[in-house]
Amino acid sequence: MIICSEEELYVLRLADVIADREELDLQVQVCTSFEQEEKLEEFQEAELLLIGDEIPYEKRQTSRAARRFVLTSQEGAEVGEEEVPVFKYQSVHKIFSQIMESCLDQDRAGLFQVPRKDSQRMIVVYSPIHRIGKTRFARALGHELAREEETLYINMQEYPGWGMHREEKRASLADLLYYSRQEQNHLGLRLTSMVREQEGLAILDPIPVSLDLKEVSWEDWNSLILQILKKGPYQNMILDLSESVQGLFDILKICDEWYLPYIEDEDEERKLDQFFEALEVMGCKKLCQKARMTEMKGEPEICVKKALQYDKNTSYGKATGTGHGEAGSVERNRRWRTGRIDLSGAGRVHRRPVHSPSDEDGIWERSV
Repeated sequence: MIICSEEELYVLRLADVIADREELDLQVQVCTSFEQEEKLEEFQEAELLLIGDEIPYEKRQTSRAARRFVLTSQEGAEVGEEEVPVFKYQSVHKIFSQIMESCLDQDRAGLFQVPRKDSQRMIVVYSPIHRIGKTRFARALGHELAREEETLYINMQEYPGWGMHREEKRASLADLLYYSRQEQNHLGLRLTSMVREQEGLAILDPIPVSLDLKEVSWEDWNSLILQILKKGPYQNMILDLSESVQGLFDILKICDEWYLPYIEDEDEERKLDQFFEALEVMGCKKLCQKARMTEMKGEPEICVKKALQYDKNTSYGKATGTGHGEAGSVERNRRWRTGRIDLSGAGRVHRRPVHSPSDEDGIWERSV
């Protein structure tokens, strides 16, 4: 991948961030003039060329790069028919996502790789008690886990109340479901291009229409969840669930950890009693022991830190030495990270191991 622009400071910063993306399976080379780019192409053919619009089209079209992206100073600027415009004054994450999406659409997934993670965890936050800060707790939990491990947050609420902006069209959970149904091998790459980063936490925008959320079948949810765990680059996946999700109890069965936020209130405790009684009637008694009770006393961020500090895995009414008004525990692993920038040589080159592990379809089994 060659990045070429006469704006030296901009192109160096851009290359520094792009070269550190684990998804990219290419070396990144930087040029500050088109003459440098021409000399580099004499020695090595470029798969991708990201070039500034200050370079005239007459010169750009002489490049032999397999795919050419033009960094434009204005959104919607016209470029050559064989070129792809990329607005330069946006986040590098958006620039990289646009390049990846274009390559995937052109069946060039081999230029990228999904960073593999070990010991993926599926974490669910769900409570039959509403309006107690459950979603804020789920997001705070995501931010806390993201400090140590790659973490993905997915909101599956009927009316999430945030993350949806009419003025900005972004990829959402609905789009990911579409690709999941196509059973494409590069769903993990699609996912990394769809999420947005917020303080280290990867967030996928929720389904914008509540009716669409309700109509998604359990089979579709199950397929999507297993594909994310198998093909995604995240060690933790947090699902913020609601009653609108078909197969709610099935999801609780296959999750690794279930946080159940609650508050000390007589009426709300009756709801909890009825909820767990209903689970037993439906033959889901094991789920009662799986719930990690988390009292919402104070700000959600404080509740998360308290929940992560407990050593005991508490279950509703069944924990050894504890009552149901105590929080469970979570063991955290240190995040695996690699990445190093080395700018040197003719132009500036980021040298990295180039390897693309196969992303084959298969059966992903999880114990219930």
